[in-house]
Amino acid sequence: MLNAWELLLKARILKANRNKLRSIEVWEPRITKTGSGKRLAPKKNRAGNTMTIGVLPGANIVRQYAQDSIDDHAIENISLLMEIRDNAIHFHNVSRDLHKRVQEVGAAALRNFAFAARKWFNCDLSQYQFALMPVAFETPAGVIQTVFNDDTKGAAGKLAKLLADQERKFPFEAAKPFNVGVEVELKFVRNANAQAIPVIVSPNDPNAIRVTLSEEDMLKRYPWDYRTLCKALRKTPNFKENERFHKLRRPLEDDPRLCRVRLLDPRNKKSSKQRFYSPAILDEIVKHYV
Repeated sequence: MLNAWELLLKARILKANRNKLRSIEVWEPRITKTGSGKRLAPKKNRAGNTMTIGVLPGANIVRQYAQDSIDDHAIENISLLMEIRDNAIHFHNVSRDLHKRVQEVGAAALRNFAFAARKWFNCDLSQYQFALMPVAFETPAGVIQTVFNDDTKGAAGKLAKLLADQERKFPFEAAKPFNVGVEVELKFVRNANAQAIPVIVSPNDPNAIRVTLSEEDMLKRYPWDYRTLCKALRKTPNFKENERFHKLRRPLEDDPRLCRVRLLDPRNKKSSKQRFYSPAILDEIVKHYV
């Protein structure tokens, strides 16, 4: 994302300077051959090519433009991306909170980039369907674990605090073209769209990505109680609520894709329990009656 931003900013500077390469080149003072003074000359890299400006100098130049510029929110977002990159070497295991904040900053960077590309060059990136893949979203709780003994004072802890502080300083506003971070919410919906991302539920795979569902998500995914399930099955020929049905149903209730046991009062662990079913269980039962 940083490389993409650097190229886009350089393109914007070249556009403002009629494609003059000097506008993005790094020049430095050098002593003349006579030694009597200094003159500006292009700075060379190890390969002997002229060096060009980096992403932050480019962002600061574009910030000064009267039109088609960027603001402090965009620059701060780019700065946080650089902090994440520069501090990544210190991470061993990071907390759920840091995972979430990195996702928020990265998603905002992509959103900002898409807006700038469309505004500056009339380039619509929606056709490419860019997206940042969410990784194991959970509630922002837990302790950040790093290679350091004191996690709260280690590298990851310091970075998490920086991200949190800057997001509070630059709060998300949906109406603004540029933001430091975005509010991320993950939802699962059934969709027959051919372009939808396929998801495989693998409850027995210890390496599978972990996703925590809220009570609201659970009710949407498992909306049927026992009575609702039986009512739906009555439309099936030869169905009867008898021992055969119970023998078919009970093994399916052990499959977390089809059934969940939920506390009637989630706040009380001693509360009564009730099974809720996914509509997908209907197909598994009906095929035994057809």
